[in-house]
Amino acid sequence: MKRSSRLLGTLTPLMMMTAGCGPELVADSMPGPVGVTRSSLVLDNQKFKVNTNISSGERCRVPQSLLADFQPNRQLLIRRGTALRGLCTVETTASASGDFEMSQTGFDNRVKLSGDAATETGSVVQVANEYVAGSAPAIAESASSLNEANTNSSGKVMEYTQRPSGSVVAYTVPHPFEKGTFEQGALIHTADTQRNAIWAAAINNNQRGSLSRYHITATELSGASFPGLGSFLTNRIPYAVSFHGETSCTTSEVKVGGGIELPFRQGVAEIIREALNDPSLRVHWKSGVCFDGSDDDNFVNAMSVDFRGVQLEQDSTIILSDTSRRDTVANAAKSVFDCLIDDADNAPTVTSATTWSANSGGTDYVSAGTCKRFIAEIELPNVAGGHTLSAGASTCVTGHSAHVDYYRWTMGSGGVGYWVRMGGGNLTYADNGAGCSTVFSSEVGYSYVHPGAVGSGSIGTTRLRAVVRASNASGAAVPAFFSVQ
Repeated sequence: MKRSSRLLGTLTPLMMMTAGCGPELVADSMPGPVGVTRSSLVLDNQKFKVNTNISSGERCRVPQSLLADFQPNRQLLIRRGTALRGLCTVETTASASGDFEMSQTGFDNRVKLSGDAATETGSVVQVANEYVAGSAPAIAESASSLNEANTNSSGKVMEYTQRPSGSVVAYTVPHPFEKGTFEQGALIHTADTQRNAIWAAAINNNQRGSLSRYHITATELSGASFPGLGSFLTNRIPYAVSFHGETSCTTSEVKVGGGIELPFRQGVAEIIREALNDPSLRVHWKSGVCFDGSDDDNFVNAMSVDFRGVQLEQDSTIILSDTSRRDTVANAAKSVFDCLIDDADNAPTVTSATTWSANSGGTDYVSAGTCKRFIAEIELPNVAGGHTLSAGASTCVTGHSAHVDYYRWTMGSGGVGYWVRMGGGNLTYADNGAGCSTVFSSEVGYSYVHPGAVGSGSIGTTRLRAVVRASNASGAAVPAFFSVQ
């Protein structure tokens, strides 16, 4: 059995909607022509002062006379001599003093050097809205490779962007100094550079531990300052994933968030949890546990069709500092989308019948393509009351188990299609005293989600996909099935 890949829908340009940016609006997150409403500026001998009315350590205020050039909701570069000292996001409100201003935290972390006064610098700071003359408002230089971005970004900001024709999923690294995240993006992209689009920021050779200097919140990253990101914001991709590292979440080692539907988040979490195979590692997907990332103005949502991005927050010590765990999480997330991109294992995938079933007929599905699970897909007529779905191991044998994902094809904004996860989860097979029966997971947070009736109506068709991995008690694959009644 051999699978190939195909384009899931036709990509068409979609202009990004105006979105919130914390308490402010993203007035212009996309690249604009140089010299029309702004100037390319590198200003030496500037002064920074502390303004206690600025709430964020990442934001700054500029003099009123410079707001037309250092436009609000974009980033600017802060240098001390030749060294890149920090980034900041320009606020809509102009500075009160006529100098550049930051909060005390921002000033201490992103501006101040030894010898400066506690609340202001001398006139020795350089600010810039360009990485090279004439590039305004871009502060990120385009890199020709991931390696160049990782090793040749000393003292500057770079970004590596690649979106091959036909690619439907992009993996992103917004904070390369969060150790291990750049490596996760590189691992996935280089596995198949034609399938896996990427946007990866690089700052000062991705110096670790510089969170307080270069971090820009995901909802405030500007596509004008980072034109590679901007290219996705103006022409969205069906699926997008962002890798993050964190140290402040004490309730989870991996959090699956983003704007994508909650059943999809649960499915990703289940796959990651299964791959890690360590009950001491907590993988969460529900809202209310650490960083949710579900805002429309989170860049990973804004760059994906209908704001359906996936955000992965990972413990910087327990996950990202462990190469095996770090790679396991990345590959597990990748596998979810591989199973949406690969062709189905059955053929044909369209029928005029109102009931249908497919069986793997063996375990070749674990080696047939990039997706190591059984993919069964069918488009069939809608029926009154809808269809009921079932999937799992082909034969009920005590001790066998399976994981199932049910998807329904949906046509999104601009005529771009994608798979919506309707349900599924873990199930086991057990002796009920009278024979073998299916036991659906009822574990808190990981209860099996029954998709219910789908494809109800007297006209039209519904396209469905099930992704199944069925195993015996030792973990070896066994035949799998998908049935539509």
